Amino acid sequence: MSARREGHLKEVAPGKWKLRLTLGVDAGGRWLRLNRTLYCSKAEAQRTLNALLKRKDDGLEVALTRQSLGAWIDEWLTVWCKRISVRTRTDYEAVLKRYLPNELRGRALPNLSAVDIQTFINSLTARGLAPRTVRIAHGALRACLNRAVKLGKISRNVATLVELPKNVHTERRYLGPNEAARFIDTAETDEHWGCFFVLLLLTGLRPGEALGLQWSDLDNDVLRVRRALVRVCGQPPTLGPTKTGRSRVIPLSPRVVQALQKHRIRQVERRLKLGDIYQDRDLIFPNELGGFADDHNIVARHFKPLLDRLNLPSIRLYDLRHSHATLLLAADEHPKVVQERLGHSTITLTLDTYTHVVPTMQKRATERLDTLLGNQTVVTSVSQ
Repeated sequence: MSARREGHLKEVAPGKWKLRLTLGVDAGGRWLRLNRTLYCSKAEAQRTLNALLKRKDDGLEVALTRQSLGAWIDEWLTVWCKRISVRTRTDYEAVLKRYLPNELRGRALPNLSAVDIQTFINSLTARGLAPRTVRIAHGALRACLNRAVKLGKISRNVATLVELPKNVHTERRYLGPNEAARFIDTAETDEHWGCFFVLLLLTGLRPGEALGLQWSDLDNDVLRVRRALVRVCGQPPTLGPTKTGRSRVIPLSPRVVQALQKHRIRQVERRLKLGDIYQDRDLIFPNELGGFADDHNIVARHFKPLLDRLNLPSIRLYDLRHSHATLLLAADEHPKVVQERLGHSTITLTLDTYTHVVPTMQKRATERLDTLLGNQTVVTSVSQ
């Protein structure tokens, strides 16, 4: 069979191509052909044809879908996003629903071009959206189109060809050693959420992980972090996996253990006082009735007032985790240990997140090397 009979392209207008691909013959001896209109460059149209011919040679299904991007996004979120976290799926859905224009949403998948995606990304940047938000939108499109390629709906993921705005590194705010000591001393006097604050600062847990802890996770002075409290707008809170999907074990200091013991006594007393009204979910940090706590209320009613009383920087609740990591690295703790305590997926993520500590570590490394060599200056001469 000639190459033209197998498949060919014909330009019917600038940027508009007719694609014809011969698939074979049916039981009645009639030729089966695929006909599609592509709106793209000649090179992109040729790549599409080549990819379809390869799928045919490999014995795979050959079909360019007529499904629109919007319809495919809806299907992808419903059917193909079961393995990603609820939080990530919600972020993807929210950003695409809010920012993806109807014109692009109605475009047929095979007619998407890299220019279309780049124009969309540029428009988000022009609106003043943070680089992280732009990257979430791009990540959603890239993942969505990757699945479309695997299913044979399209031949190429054009979202991989665009340029993204540079990530702007924002300096993390954290408590220094003296500030952290003052914070813990005062937090321990708060009978409601003091233990929660102490645990965050001295273990580096994410707030959602701490709010998902159950007493069964505590074994004397060892804490196993297995889950996190997940809050999604418009849905009731649930317990889900940790951010990385893996559990981790954290040894607790005597100070944390003592704070937890006192906290448990107060919790038992409250449960006995409330009787059947109390919903016992075995949570270490429930709300007053034993249900899932709201971190926004904790911040507004307890955390921010505590910072104000101590005249400390107005940090976020999450910044107690950053304070924990910063203090450990500043104390020359090995980054691998810090990574494991924080539950980061890689040590690179840990070092990239806490780059503000690296210069201090470098300075001390230089001083230790100088001390090791006896503060001697070695001069090497090269004879001519």
